[in-house]
Amino acid sequence: TEESYDEETGKAVFAAAERSRSVTVGPGSVSANDQEVITEFRQVEDNLVKAVSRIAVFLTPNPNSREGVLWQQVSGKAVAFYDYEFEMERNLEEFRQTDDGATIMRPCV
Repeated sequence: TEESYDEETGKAVFAAAERSRSVTVGPGSVSANDQEVITEFRQVEDNLVKAVSRIAVFLTPNPNSREGVLWQQVSGKAVAFYDYEFEMERNLEEFRQTDDGATIMRPCV
């Protein structure tokens, strides 16, 4: 995880990475999936953040399967990439229903 500032705009830039493995166990079979997600968030305005996220998918080193053989051939490198762009805008209002049926509205922090 790293936070810095864009030299041109002076706005905050934040990057995060996560690597995970999910394992599914079924009758007579086990499946493992490895992936890495890297996301860079850029503050565009005070209440707007844009992000670019890349998901890298890896084969798993199972020596008893075809996937394990392919994993050796690609030397453990990623075999697929998925790129996403998204925006997040802060909701400046919060609406809550009180016990007596009234609605309260206040800015979110």
